[in-house]
Amino acid sequence: MKLYFIILSFFVVVYASAQIMPQTFIANNNAYPTSLGANASFDIESATSGLAANSYPAIKSDFSFTFTNTTPYTIQFWVAKKVSNSASRGFIGFTTAADGLSYSAGSFLFYEFSGSALRNFIKNDYANDNISIAGFALNTMYQITTVYDGTYWINYVNGQFVNSNRNNITFNATANLMLGNIGGYTNIILDEVRFWNKALTVDEITNNWNKPLTGYETGLKLYYNFNNQGYAAENNTYIKSLKDKGINNYKGTFLNMALSGSQQNFISDISPTTTYDSLILSLDANNLDSYPGNGRGTTYGNTNNKSAFIWHDLYKSTNLIFYNSSSFQPAGPILTADGGRSLLINNIYGKTNTASGISGYGRRSFEAWVKFNTLNNNSVISIGNMANYDLFEMAANNNKLILSIGTDLTSKLNIKSNQTLKTNTWYHVVIVYNPYNANGKFYYLYINGSLDNDYYSALSASQTTIDAIFTQQNTTNTNIYIGNSLRPFNGKLGILQIYNRELGADEVLNKYNATKSRYGY
Repeated sequence: MKLYFIILSFFVVVYASAQIMPQTFIANNNAYPTSLGANASFDIESATSGLAANSYPAIKSDFSFTFTNTTPYTIQFWVAKKVSNSASRGFIGFTTAADGLSYSAGSFLFYEFSGSALRNFIKNDYANDNISIAGFALNTMYQITTVYDGTYWINYVNGQFVNSNRNNITFNATANLMLGNIGGYTNIILDEVRFWNKALTVDEITNNWNKPLTGYETGLKLYYNFNNQGYAAENNTYIKSLKDKGINNYKGTFLNMALSGSQQNFISDISPTTTYDSLILSLDANNLDSYPGNGRGTTYGNTNNKSAFIWHDLYKSTNLIFYNSSSFQPAGPILTADGGRSLLINNIYGKTNTASGISGYGRRSFEAWVKFNTLNNNSVISIGNMANYDLFEMAANNNKLILSIGTDLTSKLNIKSNQTLKTNTWYHVVIVYNPYNANGKFYYLYINGSLDNDYYSALSASQTTIDAIFTQQNTTNTNIYIGNSLRPFNGKLGILQIYNRELGADEVLNKYNATKSRYGY
């Protein structure tokens, strides 16, 4: 699906102490630019003749890795071969060349197609140590995972083991990643390029080969998914580099690419990775494709409608629709420039168009960047019915962040933060429930990347009366709500994400560190 810019006049309206800025103004004058397109793959296609050495289309990555005989790693990518020929042409690998790009005898761990076979070369070894995988059809996407565990290379195609080979060579060097330009032209489509500084297990590969990543996974050093960066088959000449969707920001610079039309360009996504693993809802006001501002729409249930009354999750059909409290008529939050961009929400309510899928005592995590206008009787996000042990809610009351499973925030059916919060201050807040946690903590509350309180600590301090038997948590599978019938939300939201799993402490810290500069930390 093509997404188009909405061209508005350079005009600023001041209302309720918030700026409503035209999209083009924000896109050109904010340090956090909007994305440009939805899910995409990348076509690296070059001419078959007439190009000088090292002038083939390529993406030169800032990422490098120090390889040794005993250092584990994993590389993953989706690839489709477009042209049938017997010539061997590499398309992804590492090089020790000084320019970080050239093919050289020092190349290490690179891949090429030869006929219908995919070959993996180690240290430019053409005879003894390459791992060949046969039977690749033209114009078909395949997912490749290669694991090195310190002794063996182990190859998987579409999550299935195919072969392995013992390491019989010596290689100790630091090499740079490059896509394309490896020994000549290449005609392939590429997507979901990932590099890990660990050997992924069979279970990890089974769980991630056909799913996108969050970018915060432990051991993930590089993640190029090509999404939300350019338009398919259109002029992208103004885009100079590829974004790393992981936390390390290793950009990939485009070289010798036209970046326009059908060649050397972003194309419509053809890899089957369309939903985040365990991510129920993913919203970011910084992305104007997800929230275009305060323009009027005509329909409100259509997930393709870019109405200002709908906060769009770009990765699935679940979206937040905003209403006034009394008559359920559509109501639009105010798009502000605070925190990069955020939504000012006051005296209106949000509700997803689908149920969360979280029920009973299933695992869950709520994550938000939030700025409170009031710290009393303020409900940020919730699921379940308005009944004790059914409700699961992130809220604020009496200047504390609250993880509540009861209707009355003054009761002890909750976990309160130890930290006292302030109004008009951005906080990264996460609440987690995992009844299967062996340490007895069950409920967790994080503020700005650090664990603030948990069930065991709160129970030991007589701060909660939540029953230790986790099956008492019995959430009904309802919609996801911003504000609820007991209390509205009054404040600003920058990022909102809901998971049907537990976020770990390291993951919470990484997510905070990756986004904190946007909110003044």
